[in-house]
Amino acid sequence: MMSAVKTRSNEINMEIYEFGDGVFKKHHITTSEQIKPFLEVNHKFWLNLYGLDNESLLKEISEIFEIHPLTLEDIKNTSQRPKFEEFEENIFVVCKMIYSKNKSREPITEQVSILFGKNYIISIQENPFDIFDPIRTRLENPTGKMRKMGTDYFAYTLLDAIVDKYFDCLELAVEKIEDMEDSIISQSKKTKLPEIFLQRKTIQQIKRTVWPTRELLSAWKKSENPLVKKKTIPFINDVYEHVIEIIENLEIQRESISALVELFMSNLSLKQNEVMKTLTIIATIFIPLTFIAGVYGMNFEFMPELGWKYGYLLIWIFFLGSTLAMVYYFKRKKWF
Repeated sequence: MMSAVKTRSNEINMEIYEFGDGVFKKHHITTSEQIKPFLEVNHKFWLNLYGLDNESLLKEISEIFEIHPLTLEDIKNTSQRPKFEEFEENIFVVCKMIYSKNKSREPITEQVSILFGKNYIISIQENPFDIFDPIRTRLENPTGKMRKMGTDYFAYTLLDAIVDKYFDCLELAVEKIEDMEDSIISQSKKTKLPEIFLQRKTIQQIKRTVWPTRELLSAWKKSENPLVKKKTIPFINDVYEHVIEIIENLEIQRESISALVELFMSNLSLKQNEVMKTLTIIATIFIPLTFIAGVYGMNFEFMPELGWKYGYLLIWIFFLGSTLAMVYYFKRKKWF
């Protein structure tokens, strides 16, 4: 089952990347006062934050960037649905990052808040687990689009990196479903029904995360805000199509899990039938033996065979002969 991250960093870790034509610098900062000089520069900058526990620092940052109080509440409230909100000076995006630190573990969901204005981008994560290293690498390229395009394009790259992680989690879920299917068919490992339902719940939770992201991107595409440039819309469309693809694949996997449940129940029924068939054959073999034993177990005084010298031997010959005859007959019928 996909789980939400509950633990948070004890403090906010901040880093700023300055970028533009011929400009790329990285700064580690510890106070909000260190952010103010970057507001005066002519090029763009990216402020990346980890942790939400220091409310006073978050409030100071919100005052510097004139972030609406309700937006600040949305940043701190990590149970928000993915959404796209427009303001006069900036645009606020809430999205959900899904990742797995280890392939053997269940996916983890975490809220990422993105705020971008004319010359700045702010990304706020709950925890220091980072998927934005490829973006930093692209920033180092002096001729790349990252430095030349606007802040809306940069925000798109952040969201694109998050959506790419959806594919990784989907692939992991598909692998688990295939492994369970193979184990059910081959019976090499006992897959239990609760494991299948747990995987179905994981798929449903991923879908509940991805579905609102489609609405977010749809709103972004339709935005007429000056901060959203027309040349960025094709890139947003591309991410939108990726999300649609993920939703379609999730629907396929949901159907696969339903088929897996049917396969599990059919396999279980088949096993039970095999057991019942074995028990029936054993019971059928013992019917004539029980009959003869019952007849000669009666307490009648005059039973001729009881006094016969070879009576005991004859009974055993009958026992063995009837048993072998029935086993041979069942084999011929391919009942086992």
